[in-house]
Order: sequence, then structure tokens, then C-alpha cells
Amino acid sequence: MTQTLQTWLLAWREAFTCVGLGLRDARHAGLWWRSALWCMAVVALWLGLYGYFGRFFVELSAMLALVSVTGLLGLGVMDGVGTLASGPATVSQMGNIAGGLGSAAKAMLSIGQIALALLALAAFFYVMVFIVGTIGTARLPLRWLLERAKAVAARRYVAWQPPAGLDASSARPAWRRRLLLLLSLLIPVWAMCVLISYLLAWNIQMVYGAAAEEVLGAEQQAALRREQRPAIFALGLLLCLLMLVPVLNLLLPAVLCTSVCHLQRRGWRATHALIKVE
Repeated sequence: MTQTLQTWLLAWREAFTCVGLGLRDARHAGLWWRSALWCMAVVALWLGLYGYFGRFFVELSAMLALVSVTGLLGLGVMDGVGTLASGPATVSQMGNIAGGLGSAAKAMLSIGQIALALLALAAFFYVMVFIVGTIGTARLPLRWLLERAKAVAARRYVAWQPPAGLDASSARPAWRRRLLLLLSLLIPVWAMCVLISYLLAWNIQMVYGAAAEEVLGAEQQAALRREQRPAIFALGLLLCLLMLVPVLNLLLPAVLCTSVCHLQRRGWRATHALIKVE
């Protein structure tokens, strides 16, 4: 437990460092103004989509909240509500009118708590989908920005080579990863953690391979991505929070490219986090 906590603390430190280095390098090669112009267009696009397809995004957020709390089929809530609603109706549970009213009040309170939890989660995913969708759309021209970011990073990491000791032999096949992801959505509450982690890491994963394709092979990229998973999650969360900061959020595409380049080239890995962070 202590080792896991220390690994995650080091991952968060690495993510903060990469974001700081990314903000510093976003000033170079015209990254900042290209990023700002594109971000304003993307935010306007998503505000328009939310305004025109508002009902769709509300339903999508409600579905994500339901999957997060109750599992893929929503059986948890239906079973729980059915039990709560049917419990006070039996003579043995009522006992007397006062006891029956008390049981009904408790049932209504429990149903209300479930409803409030689902409402709060739906609101969270409503905002989360907007942030992730905006970042994802801003990622579309990132190949253009990424080449500039890689050129800036290359000045600071001369003769960058693949980190030693990358082992791709333990990687799971793609079909097995997808199957495990689908099965994890059947587990109440844990499905929420899976969805949030996937949303946070998605944009990092999309540019991860392109940022290292000239130096790392496909197997090496997969191995390094797997060993950097804690830092990727932390970096994704920090970039989502950066989206909420006025002015700085205009630099998000540039910071996404530069921070991923720094994360790869600094070579942080969870397996070696307790030994040394370069």
C-alpha cells in the first residue's frame, strides 16, 4: 500500500512538472497563438452543439451516470427501488400505521438519496463530456502542432533514445483489453472509475504514439504507455482542470503536445518510480 501511494505521488509530481514544462515551451515556435485561435473556434463549436442538441447531451450524461452507479443494465437501482417500494406494503413490516408510515418515509428518503446521487453524477458527466469533447476536437489538427512541439522538445533532449528495459511481452492482446473494459462496466461504482479514467486518459493516448513514432517502435510505445499509466492519468486530469482556467485554456492544444513530449522524453516509469525519477 505504501509503495503504491508513493508511486502515485511521484506520478502526480511528474505530471505537474510536465505541465509546467509544457507551458514554458508553448511560447516557442508560434505554438501559443495557433493554439489560441483554434481553441476559440472549438469552444464556440461545442457551445453551439450543446445549445442545439441539448437534450441529447442531457440523456447521454444521465446514461453515463446510470452506468457508473448501477452497472451496464441498471439492475442495481431497479432492484433497490423495487425492494424499498414493496417493503412497507407488507403487513408484517407495517405492524401498525405509525410503523408503516415510518418505513415508507425511510424508503422515500433512500429513493431520494439515489436520485440525488444520480443527478449529481449526471451533472458531473455533463460538464465532463463538454471538456473531453472540446479537448478531443482541439486535438484534430494536433499533428500540425505536434511537429512544432517535437522540434521544441528536441532542443532540450538531444540524442533522445528509447528508455532501457522496456518489456512489451506482458502486454495484453487488444481483444482481451476490450473484453475486460466491457466486463468492468458491469460492476457498480467501479464502472464510474473506469469511465472517468478512460475519459481523462483518452486525449493523451491519442497523441502518445505520434509524439514518439520517430524513436520508439509500436511495441515500445505500448510498453512505455503501460508503465507511464499513473502519470498519464494525472496529466489528463490536470489538462481537464486547465480547460477551466480562463486564458490558459486557450493554450490547451499546445500544452497537450508539449507536455506529452516531455513525459515521454523524461522517461518516468511506475516500475522504476521508487528508484529514480529522471
